[in-house]
Amino acid sequence: MIVHSRIEGSNLVGNLLGDPSERDLFVYLPPGYEDSGQRYRTAYLLHAFGSSAAKLVQPDLDRQRWVPPLEDVLDPVFGRLGVEPLVVVIPDGWTSYGCGQWVDSPVCGNFEQYVLHDVVGYVDGHYRTIPEPRSRGVFGFSSGGSGAWNLASRNPDTFAAMAMLSGDSFLDMTHKTYLYDYLDSIWPEAPNGPVEGNDLSKTVYAYSACYSPNPNKPPFYVDLPVRYPSGELIEDVWDRWLSFDPVVNWREREGNLRRLSGILLDVGSNDDYHLQWGHRLLSHYLSEAEIVHESTENAGNHGGRSRERFQVALRFLAQALEGT
Repeated sequence: MIVHSRIEGSNLVGNLLGDPSERDLFVYLPPGYEDSGQRYRTAYLLHAFGSSAAKLVQPDLDRQRWVPPLEDVLDPVFGRLGVEPLVVVIPDGWTSYGCGQWVDSPVCGNFEQYVLHDVVGYVDGHYRTIPEPRSRGVFGFSSGGSGAWNLASRNPDTFAAMAMLSGDSFLDMTHKTYLYDYLDSIWPEAPNGPVEGNDLSKTVYAYSACYSPNPNKPPFYVDLPVRYPSGELIEDVWDRWLSFDPVVNWREREGNLRRLSGILLDVGSNDDYHLQWGHRLLSHYLSEAEIVHESTENAGNHGGRSRERFQVALRFLAQALEGT
């Protein structure tokens, strides 16, 4: 059963995009929840770029590739797959630019603080959870995967385990090209905000609003990492992007990572955006530092097996999180 609520996000108030601070929140209650008095461990599921909590729970039916409703993905995990039950929480990270990337930004809103305080506080206050970090994990796919990394690696006092599924990583290889592809798509025009029908423009401005926001630069409030028309990389702005890259920021978060009870890195070996190389490099760095983690690859591309990987992540988190 999935319960839908609307909650006020105090940490999203005043975002410069003017997006609403009241958000959808979906909570999946495993079989047996209503008939028992026990408390449950929780797993927070973060959606990907361009999506929302509502679309993750009930995908659009008119899309080219059919995706099952989330409840149909979760029920078998705690049924025939035999995983110990978890409450699964699906918060909303949508923005009018695409996604808040689950980080704090004066432009998009403070989505990290929103999850940590508004969402976790609401869930623990309204459901029979075990309100302890040791019993709380986070996972997600694509931008949701890098969001899971961000939340857990920065906040081990809230989340004890994470599963990063095909998460944004190794931005020097995977994301820098977006900037030049975007400039090519509008050439010879100068950058002037997201362009209707141009997904590259929306992607670049969305990432910039999260990774290099500039509240003093209306009307789009971002610093782009590339100069026009020369194409010169603006190193200090690009460094701000890299501060959100797991293959870079793991070093400053090493102590937090060692405190986690579980780290899963999972990616398709045929990822359309080559994110497998970020996962491989990150796993290499963690192994060299002797940080315990699991790194797995599947035969999928970017998204084709995401629902199956949700099931894999839940099995992992159920083993990593402590019960009563």
